[in-house]
Formats: sequence, C-alpha cells, structure tokens
Amino acid sequence: MRPIIPLGTSALFLALCFSFAAAEEKPFGIEKFVPVDTSRLMGSPDPLPPLEIEKAFPNLRFERPLQIAHAGDGTHRLFAVTQKGIIYVFPNRPDATERECKVFLDWSKVAQLVENEEGMMGVAFHPKFKENGTFYVYYTRRPLQSVLARFRVMKDDTDRADPDSFEILMNFPQPYWNHNGGSLEFGPDGYLYLGLGDGGSGNDPHRNGQNLNTFLGKVLRIDVDREDPGRKYAIPRDNPFADRGEGVKGEIWAYGVRNIWRLSFDRLTGALWAGDVGQNKYEEVDILVKGGNYGWNLKEGFHDFRPDLAKGDEKLIAPIIDYGRGIGQCVIGGVVYRGKALPELYGAYLYSDYNTGHVWALRYDGAKMTGNLEIVRRKKEISSFGQDESDEVLFTCFDGYIYKFRKAEKQSTEEPYFPRRLSETGFFASTKTMTPVAGLIPYDVNVPLWSDGAAKERYIALPAGKKIGFSPAGQWEFPVGAVLVKTFFLDAANGDPATRRRLETRFMVHNEREWVGYTYLWNDEQTDAALMDAAATIDYRVKTPQGEMTQSWYYPSRADCMNCHTPAAGFVLGPNTRQMNREHDFGKAKDNQIRTLDHLGVFGESLAASADKMEAYPDWNEAIRRQKNAKSAKETTTLARAYLDVNCAICHCPGGISDNSLDMRLHTPLVETKLLGTPPAKGDYGPEGSKIIVPGDPDRSILLLRMKARDQGRMPNVATSKVDDDAVEIIRQWIESLK
Repeated sequence: MRPIIPLGTSALFLALCFSFAAAEEKPFGIEKFVPVDTSRLMGSPDPLPPLEIEKAFPNLRFERPLQIAHAGDGTHRLFAVTQKGIIYVFPNRPDATERECKVFLDWSKVAQLVENEEGMMGVAFHPKFKENGTFYVYYTRRPLQSVLARFRVMKDDTDRADPDSFEILMNFPQPYWNHNGGSLEFGPDGYLYLGLGDGGSGNDPHRNGQNLNTFLGKVLRIDVDREDPGRKYAIPRDNPFADRGEGVKGEIWAYGVRNIWRLSFDRLTGALWAGDVGQNKYEEVDILVKGGNYGWNLKEGFHDFRPDLAKGDEKLIAPIIDYGRGIGQCVIGGVVYRGKALPELYGAYLYSDYNTGHVWALRYDGAKMTGNLEIVRRKKEISSFGQDESDEVLFTCFDGYIYKFRKAEKQSTEEPYFPRRLSETGFFASTKTMTPVAGLIPYDVNVPLWSDGAAKERYIALPAGKKIGFSPAGQWEFPVGAVLVKTFFLDAANGDPATRRRLETRFMVHNEREWVGYTYLWNDEQTDAALMDAAATIDYRVKTPQGEMTQSWYYPSRADCMNCHTPAAGFVLGPNTRQMNREHDFGKAKDNQIRTLDHLGVFGESLAASADKMEAYPDWNEAIRRQKNAKSAKETTTLARAYLDVNCAICHCPGGISDNSLDMRLHTPLVETKLLGTPPAKGDYGPEGSKIIVPGDPDRSILLLRMKARDQGRMPNVATSKVDDDAVEIIRQWIESLK
C-alpha cells in the first residue's frame, strides 16, 4: 500500500481548474463521425502465451460437463461426467460423432442438480476395471446428502453401467448446498481418495475444516476392496488417524481444506495435487500429504483468516502457491502433464481459474516452486482437467465442449509494445489538461455502477469503418477495435468538484482475441498515468462535514476487470439502450445520446424507431437529488430493480459467475428471481429467520444487509469500500413496500 495522499494541495487545485477550462474550450463535435486510431491498444503488455486451445471433439457437446476420464482398460474410451447426473462414453477420436456417443449411466433422477454446486461431481474407475468392471461415483441428493456409490458394468456390454448393481458405500448430510467437493481418484497404492468441501455457506461457520470428527473439509482415503464391520469399505491401517478411536474419523487422510476442486495424482511421482477454492481473497494449490493440516479456516492461502480461533498447537502446511483476487476467483485444480504431444510441458502441473480462464504451468522441484508460466490467457470457463490413456491433457468447459491444448500459431519471445503511459495511448491530445483527441464520443449512463461515490468521465472510441450492432433491449455488439474509456475522480472535499483529482483511467479494449481491461494510475502531479500490472490499494484523505476521513481506493488488475465484464454480462456494461437513452450535453448542443449516435452513423443501420419509444432506466442521480420528496411505490420499485440490474445482475444471472440460481435482471418477474423467501447460501448476516428478501422486513433481508456490510460479504463486492447510502435507502423502501 502506498502512503496516504492528501488531496488538497493548491498546485493540484490550479491544475484541475485549468484542465476543466481547457476541456470546455474543446467541445465534442456532433456534426460528423471522426474515427479514432485505437491500434496502440490492440496488442498486449504481456508476452503471448505459448499455447492455444481447440475443441478435441467438435461433434460432441454435453450439458454442464464436470469431468473427463478414462477407465484404464486399454480401450482408450473416454467418459464425460455431467453435473445433471449422466455419464457418457465415446471413442477417443477427434471425429467422434453423436451417434458413437452413448449413455454409460443415467442417474439424473437421483443425482439432483438443484443448486449450482450439486448434482453428480465425479467418477473413478477401479484400478482393475478391466477385470471387475467396477467404478465409483460421488453425487448429491435431496434432502441434502452426499453419496459415494459403487456400480458395475453390464456383463454383456461394457459401454453400459448396470443400474441394479448400485450400492452405497457412504452417505452423510450436508448443511448447505455449496462446497460439496467430490473429486475421486484412485492412488498408486490402490486406495480411493475423496476430496470434500467444508459443508458450505461462508467462512466455515461450523468449523468443519479443523474438526476431525466430520468428513467435511477433508480428504478421505478408503479401501474399497475390503470391508470393516458395519462398513462397505475398510479404513487402511496406515491412515494417519486410523487408531484414534471415537471422536476422530479414521478415513481422514488430510484436513483443513475449504473446497477441493480437484484432486490428481502425478502418475510418475505419486504426489497428490489439489486446487483449493478460497473464500474472498486467495486461491491455493497444495500437495497433500499424510495427516497434513492445510489451515482452513485459520488460514486462507498463506494468509491469516481466523487466527483468533487457533489453539497454538496446529502444525499447518502452506500451499505451493496462492494467488489473490486480482488474478482470479476460483482455482481449478489440474494435472501433472506426462504426455508426449507437448514435451515443453512435461512435469508441469497445469491448473486454471474458472472466472478468468487463465491456465498456468507450475513447476515444483520437491521443495519449492521453480516456475509458474501462464500458458493460455482468458479463453474459457474451465470446469475440470483430465487425461486420456496416453497421458494427454483434456479439459471440460461449461459451454459444453471438451478441449485440448495446441501450440500457438504466433510465438514471440520479444517483449511486446504496449503503451505504458496514458499519454502514449493516443487517446488524449494532452493528459495534463485531459483534452481528448477528436473522435472520442462522450457519454453518460442513467444508473451508474457504484464506485464509492467517485465521479466518472466516459468516452467511446471506434476505428474507421467499424460499426456498433444496436439492440433496442439487449446488449450492443461492439466491433473489434472498439475501446471504452472511463476516468474516475475523487473530491478532496466531499461534494466539492473544485477539489477533484483524477484517480485512474480504465480502458475496455476489444482486440482480435478478446475483451480485456487496462488500468492507468494517475501520478500525484496529475500530468500522466501509468499502466498497472497488478492490483493495488491506496488511501486518500477526504474532508467531510464530520471531519477528515480516510478513503481507500482499489485499483483493479486486468483479471479484476474481467470478473465483471463477463460473457454473461455481454462484456460491455455501460453502453446499452436502457443506459444510454438520455440527454447529454455534448458542448455544442444537448441531445439524446442514442439519437446522436444514430446521427453520427456509428450503428450498423439507421434506427427504425425513435429513442423516445425505446426503454430507459430512470435517471438515478436525478432521482436521488429529489430524494427528500416522497416517492411512490412504483417509482421506488423501478429504481430498486434498475439498481439491481446494473450492480448485481452482471453476476447474478443465468450463466453468471456467482450463484446463478438468482436472477436479478430487470425483466425477470420478481417471483422468478428467487430473491423472495430464499435462505442465504453463503453466510448468515441477519437475525434468525433471515432470507435474501423477507417482504416487508428489511432488517431480516440479507440483500439489504450485504449492501450495508463492508466485510467479506459486502455487495457489490468488487473494489468497493464505502456503503452506497442512497441505494441502501431505496432498497430498504422497496423491501418495506413488498407484500
């Protein structure tokens, strides 16, 4: 963290006054479209990753695949496990067809996918599957239970499981729907290993991770070829807790984990690797050893989480690596590569992050990490890694396809050119005076994304010959080469624009490969801004009527940007019809923004309808300025739903990166949003009986309580340190009005 910076210097004040005056002398020209050269931002500040991905089986597509596996029987068949409870089998050929893809096991009526982390989680084939035809599955069922079951294949058809051979080895209750774990692997010792989550909610409220009298938050090791009295399996005698007696589960191999996703053995060394999903700050990769305590919930990665709960005698094992939320938000444990197609990866542990899609190759020499190279950049939401019988790596994604790696077509060992300073981007004629180049189209939005009360200045840049695909209701489609620019300002004296300073300028860039975000941090002199390669937090002094206070400002990393600018959100959050359908002062004239863009010819075709016949969010800032006037229930509802759509639905929507059972989009009928009367899935924030929304009772509505919180459960949770008091009051009135 940098030192706390005072905002009220006189030199800064004069510079800002000059910059605003200069900006007013150069109003945006609305007579014609002027293209902008965006080419300087089309490269990347990071070296090109060496690998790309491609569909391994283009003709095959599955619904929510969670695992790809083989039976080790020499047939080279592959098995795709889907979360909805169906396992498919198909030949390992790129041209495999749907006709060749068969249902191996349909357990969808039992392995129920009700919430996002339920359903069928994993399969493991017995080491002697070729002889005995036995395999094991782990799934959840209602009422909330986890089940480990055994099946055998049909005697006359090894491509079909025999449902009548079903046998439960263990089942146990789950307190919540999330953190069910479910990774199954047979070790080189012939025993079955099972990774289990801590039971769910948030923060491990029951302290399962450190409790040796529960399976939750553990990795289990059992012998499926023998049976102890009263069990369908045996506890190996060399398990670390096998002889502890009552009060300790002898099945435990390692503990102190939050939600293992996933386990894998290095087929050469026998090391057991795992990705453990973090709470709110850190993801980690571990090598699991006999009796190891990996720290949850005392530690999150290398960092203290609840040191107040430590007894002082815990011997905790640190991860091989952890990474913060600036890089990703959900680690996907992978496999050690032992194939032949990509010899440069031999011996590297390949893992990913679900939210960002990055893939890394981690190298470990037995004592320390020796490398962690990014090999694929932001491509797919990977759900699981697997290997075929030749040890080549495959992985599943929630778009339904199975993928593999290939060498990138463009290889580069040179440091790529990319503007490291804002003044080098070509978007401002002068960064000192904040004068935009000709062609930058200014715009504003009806409902701003909450950013701790910062003021914002926004622009759209389009290169020559490129058009925006207009949609009257959905997201606009921006062409390759489009760039969105947004600068954030903070007042040294709260509410006094004359004391305003620039904090950062962000770019959302649509290059030939993807959308990507960049952050430029303004210097203290307010003359230029520097490209940030990692996230940072800086504290500023702000004067308020109550006295001087400290305000923390979080500068996002490139990965942070893409946690909100997701495919489900359409990548672009601001420029859409509901947001842009408003009047704007362009300097030479005031006019509706959509009508102005249509006049400039930036849409693919002229609009058939006028802007006044299109949808529009309410003007949030104007509504807040009138907040002393009583609002009707209808107006309050409109404001509340618009706020949730803009600030929450980017994650809470079908396909979103958060709990996608909730749907906070504007046009989803309230009864279908699953907000009303739904128990909280992650953490208890209210008194007994609290739900996400309790109609008429704001004090027991988790939605409102999370908006008022500033701890780990706060909402919105990305780069916010202050409560949005105006939004809290609107949501409070809305909940109070619900019946």
